Amino acid sequence: MGFSIKVVTTAGRIPLFENVRGILILLVVMGHAMEPLLGREPLAKALYSGLYLFHIPAFAFLSGHLSRAEAGPRALGAIAWGQLAPLAVFQVLYVTFDAWVLGRGWSAHWLAQPYWLLWFLLSLGCWRLALPLLLRLPRPLMWAVGLSLAAGLLPWVGYLLGLSRTFVFLPCFVAGYLTRREWLLAPQATRGWRVALAATLAVGLGACVAAVAVGALPAPGTQWLYGSSGYAVLGVTALTGMAARLSLFIGAMAATWALFTLSPRRESALTRFGGRSLAPFLLHGFIVRAAEHAGAYMFLQGPAGVGLALGAGALLAVLLGQPSVVQATRPLWEPRRLFQRTRDAVPGLGR
Repeated sequence: MGFSIKVVTTAGRIPLFENVRGILILLVVMGHAMEPLLGREPLAKALYSGLYLFHIPAFAFLSGHLSRAEAGPRALGAIAWGQLAPLAVFQVLYVTFDAWVLGRGWSAHWLAQPYWLLWFLLSLGCWRLALPLLLRLPRPLMWAVGLSLAAGLLPWVGYLLGLSRTFVFLPCFVAGYLTRREWLLAPQATRGWRVALAATLAVGLGACVAAVAVGALPAPGTQWLYGSSGYAVLGVTALTGMAARLSLFIGAMAATWALFTLSPRRESALTRFGGRSLAPFLLHGFIVRAAEHAGAYMFLQGPAGVGLALGAGALLAVLLGQPSVVQATRPLWEPRRLFQRTRDAVPGLGR
């Protein structure tokens, strides 16, 4: 059965997955660019809620689909250099930036809590470590869902070490790994009904966002969407909390499926941007925090202000994804390259 589209890029990557990655990193930066407006702009609150319903689960799903269930020293080394090393580097950079540039001071809790957006790196490392173990169990997705729901019962699960989010979004990662690739890369001839259904889901989500924006529906609590707190902190009973979390998971997977179905499948500038998405992800927080600290958001009012924040976020993501920026900052998020260059250059550190 042949495909009517180009399936693999010149770099050996599948355009659909890079396009989805590019879309998601745009949404991440745009969402963070709206955060300072959440307390006073209903439209920002509505759009933010809509984004957070699915963009973190979709990132976890894509990461799971592209991961390998490997164990052993080589896999541990890949996790250490791929997730933990950049986490350590940017944890120091962001905490230093927070204390010295923004003047917020330093707190010891940063020794055990990932800074803002960095939790995903730690959670991704944990998911990759847990995946081979889960796959040894019957029905690994059910186990992952069970762990996700049960984690909310533990009073100490929260922002510490990003544990709550690691558990909450674990099923999304496992679901991504278990999803058959040919199901995601369905031929054009069989996609008609899927596109129609996905479009219906997207329109439904847009209608809900609009209803929240005009006050017809209450905005969901951000702590539910972040997945960062247990049920006691959220103020609900265990049964209500588990039902709500399961409903959010089902809704997020439906929206993720719609995103994969509706995303472009041909190689384009979006594909190349998606392949450079790590730099915008790790760097944009400095610009957003600095703009907020400088008072730039005071001039953004009403729907026009929200639109400007979204546009600025999208532009920021694109600029930080430029090859020159990626190349200049690569040693920060790929410290292994810097270590290898130092080892080769300094006598006594070579092989």
